[in-house]
Amino acid sequence: MAEKRDFRYDPLYRVMDLTEEIRYIEGKFKRLFDRLKGISNLGLIPEILEMARYPKYEHHLGTVYQVNCLLDCVDKYLIPAKYRLPLKLSALFLHVGHLPFTYSTERALLLASNLGTDKRDNKAKEYVKKKVGKVLKQINFNQRKQEKHLESLFSLENYKSLYKYFSCWIFLEKWSTIKGKYDLEDDQKEIIIRNLIEPDSDGYKFLELADKVDFVQRDALYFGTVRLELSPKHLYGGEPLEATSENFSVDEKRLIDINLDYLKERFYDSDKIRWFSRLYEKIVASLILSSNFKMEWLDEFDDPKFKRLITENITQSNKPAKLPINWIKRAQDLFESRIEFSLVFKLPDVPFEKQKNVIEIEYDLLQKNRSTRGLLNYPFEKGILLDIDYSTKPEYPLHPNYQQFSVSVFQDNTQTKFIELLKIIEQLSKYCSIISHIKSIRKGICKQFSWTGSARVYNENVIDAISEAITNIENGDIYSKGEFISSFLKEISSIKTFDKLWHNIENQAWLYYIKHIVEKRKEHIEKSNIRKFFVEGLLSLPVRLLQFKFTKKHIDEIYSMLLEMISSEESNEKKGYLFESLWLIDRIRNKRGSFQFLINGMIVEDSSKPKKRDIHEYDVIELFINEGGGAECWIYACSIANNYKQRNEEQLKVLAERINKVYQDLKIRTRYIIPENKNDNIWKPKEKETGVGNWN
Repeated sequence: MAEKRDFRYDPLYRVMDLTEEIRYIEGKFKRLFDRLKGISNLGLIPEILEMARYPKYEHHLGTVYQVNCLLDCVDKYLIPAKYRLPLKLSALFLHVGHLPFTYSTERALLLASNLGTDKRDNKAKEYVKKKVGKVLKQINFNQRKQEKHLESLFSLENYKSLYKYFSCWIFLEKWSTIKGKYDLEDDQKEIIIRNLIEPDSDGYKFLELADKVDFVQRDALYFGTVRLELSPKHLYGGEPLEATSENFSVDEKRLIDINLDYLKERFYDSDKIRWFSRLYEKIVASLILSSNFKMEWLDEFDDPKFKRLITENITQSNKPAKLPINWIKRAQDLFESRIEFSLVFKLPDVPFEKQKNVIEIEYDLLQKNRSTRGLLNYPFEKGILLDIDYSTKPEYPLHPNYQQFSVSVFQDNTQTKFIELLKIIEQLSKYCSIISHIKSIRKGICKQFSWTGSARVYNENVIDAISEAITNIENGDIYSKGEFISSFLKEISSIKTFDKLWHNIENQAWLYYIKHIVEKRKEHIEKSNIRKFFVEGLLSLPVRLLQFKFTKKHIDEIYSMLLEMISSEESNEKKGYLFESLWLIDRIRNKRGSFQFLINGMIVEDSSKPKKRDIHEYDVIELFINEGGGAECWIYACSIANNYKQRNEEQLKVLAERINKVYQDLKIRTRYIIPENKNDNIWKPKEKETGVGNWN
């Protein structure tokens, strides 16, 4: 008589076999798997995107199904019998260690583990170390390897693996029962643990592939994107585990990776999900650190119970949890959409010292000393949120003492303080690429300033004018071709205060390429546009770097040449660009406050008008931290026209009022910049009061 087969309906695969291992393990440890039915596979995302809601249990079964398909397709010489049952059991236990809201709560736990002034009393860290330590001891890792696993977790670099250690811990608790049922050897226990946490093991790679194949297809289904239905035979039937070009036009694993990249960009890493998750993590980390928080709640609660705990202060047994009221209120506000942050700018691949983790970088950028909750409170107190993460696919190689991170800066829409934003930019400017990163920061600020919510920066005419000035300097009596730039670069790169700038690979490339052309291939200077490339980077360097004695000398020379060029130029249009360039260089060479940041050529975009008709263009915007520690914004309209006031007053007023509405802490000044006396051919810039702005 044929063996009776059990099936289960699945939204993705339609029907799945319920194997003996599934029936036994889930029946024996029912509570573990019932809890997964109350945990969303997409963590916090369903709190933001309702359509993305499906239980972790569904993905758990899908992963087990994929592992069984893999074992059916792969020859026994590749996965011998001894390793097949352990792989099935690894799949069954893979997800049971997840905490409520999955990765976000797990990251919050690790964040809490790093905080506190007395680490010996940090219950979060002890909770993690106890569980992870027990797992690591089972596979005979030496002391250094155990420390590396823990470092990788506590640095938050490997936070997405924390649940796997917790799954191993649960598996070890159940080992004696499982061992007796399946007559397993002790070395197979180690195989199962390695399958779950040791990336170098074959079992880990098989399990990771099966897990990814299921969640990518399943997430695509629930997000309503392209539905993927991949044949297990095609996916797992290659040699080894790879489709060949002879049989298939597309590698199925590559198709999965392409769709995973799409899901990350479109959903997982969308702006709202990022800031919502980071705020949630800070709230939960603070609650975990509170004296009345019980660590067993993390093991026992599913999503609804945990949400009730942190938003209503009520336990599973309907008793008061007695957690800090101010943090409960913040959780309520977050889940009920009373908090709203917006992305100001995002910087990929920023290099920081390798010995620093994301938490230490956050402290540095905020200029905060270590404390129990200082890193948790600031978004709610200051209205600024930093999202710092390890770069997963760095575009360029890097100095061995540095590592790349992504840095996103968000701002509370109801609590905007420009001084807090400017302080972050000041700290970041020591590390940023002077081409791509500074461009992103400028564009982000311009969008904040724009009343349409859209803006761009266009300063090609100014770059051309300054490049021409440098050409004229090098065609003069003092410098030969390329010598002015070469001398300038030498001074710029020798100032030790800004050493960190040159650990950014883009900045190194900028420096090296220009030096190579001007020193080794001078015949290419004119046709290579190298001067324009130099000026583009020059205008994005930290302003303070260009105000040292020897760097300022070169800025002064550019200023003098521009002044000379205006005097002899006949075209009024070109005179206008030269005059704007003259004023920009003047602002660079004159120190103001403790930090200056300049934007040249901001254009407010209006989607209802063609770009060529954009009339709201702003010549120079100077942002700085004044000596009193406040933020100021000076908006300059440069004009050589007689009717400069009529041409500029209204647009200055519109921008100044918009900025004042968004950033009420920002002192705003507007000025007309006109020639001192153009009738006598005196083009030195003169400031004239506009009567617009002057808030605060």
